[in-house]
Parts: sequence; structure tokens; C-alpha cells
Amino acid sequence: MSKSEKFWDKRATEYNKDEKNWEETFNKALENTKKHLKENDIVMDYGCGSGILAIRLAKFVKEIHALDISSKMIESGKQRARGNKIENISFAQTTIFDEKYKRESFDVVLAFNILHLLEDSPKAVQRINELLKSGGLFISETASLGEAKSFLNFIISIIIKMRILPKVNKLKFADLENMIAQHGFQIIETEVLGEGISTYFVVAKKL
Repeated sequence: MSKSEKFWDKRATEYNKDEKNWEETFNKALENTKKHLKENDIVMDYGCGSGILAIRLAKFVKEIHALDISSKMIESGKQRARGNKIENISFAQTTIFDEKYKRESFDVVLAFNILHLLEDSPKAVQRINELLKSGGLFISETASLGEAKSFLNFIISIIIKMRILPKVNKLKFADLENMIAQHGFQIIETEVLGEGISTYFVVAKKL
């Protein structure tokens, strides 16, 4: 079991309790996302956590493949889906590089609050491009820690050193746009969400 998997397994229970802390930002990103979905879309929710996003979007699309490295997050997502009687979400404890996910098989790939946590974000974005059909959409929301003021960055660094958080990438808005554009996407919508440590909402179309 990797360090990241252990970390998110431990966070699974608390993660659900923390929803109210980021509810406003999440709801805005959710509404932005809905505008780009169609009822026949096959969607991947990459880094699905406890399934909050997938469950809120399930009724707007044909099916969602929700994946996460944490087995406890996945189990939480399955329980949520059962509780809400949602049957078009397939949960899996795996990574985006799992070979069962075939090239050009998704209409939309969602990546909420994960790009800044990856060891190799560009590699993941390239994989997302491979999985999307021509003209498919990559929709992401990413904590832009590189935009945080110096004091907040100092606090973030301390938290990481204390291992309260795993290692994170301090991405700026421009970093995200450049990374996405360099891997075969045209950015069609962006929005800065939240205050303090902002998140960057991006919709990009596969060229």
C-alpha cells in the first residue's frame, strides 16, 4: 500500500465531515460542470474520493466510472450510491492508468481536487487526453496553491512537513492552463473559485 493510499484511507471518515467547509466552492463548480454534460455521456470521475461529485451528477449522464486509490473512499462512495438508489455509477479502487480503461472511450473526464496532489500531473493529463473521444471534455477543479499569499504558503509548508497533508504541487493558474494546453486541449472556460487558497475551474476540449 502506497503512502498516498494510506493517507486517504485514514482521511475517508473525516473527509465526509469536512464537506461543509468547501460546500460553496464545490456547488459553484458543480453548476458549472452540469452545463457541459449530456444525457448520453459516458463520464470518468478521476480521484472520486467518497463519490460526492459522481452522485450529484449521475442523473445528468448515462454512466459514470468513479475511481480512487483509497479502498475506504471507494467503499464510502458505494454506500452513498446505494443510499441514494443510484445505479449508473461504477466504483473502482484503481488508477487512471489501469488498462481496462480503453483509449477514446469517454465523453467527459472529471478531475476535481487531484492534479495538485499527483507526482506527475502532466502524465495524468496526457492519459486523460488518450481516454477522451475526439472533442471530449476535460473538466477540472484544482487547488492553486501557487497563488496563495506568502503567509498561507508558509502554513501549507508546515502542514505538509507535519504530514497532515501529503506532498502537494504549488500550481499557479498559468501553470494549469499551460499544462492542459500542452497536452492536446483547447481551454474553453475558466473561473477562479473561493478565497484565500483559491481553486481554478477549467473546462478544456480535446483537439
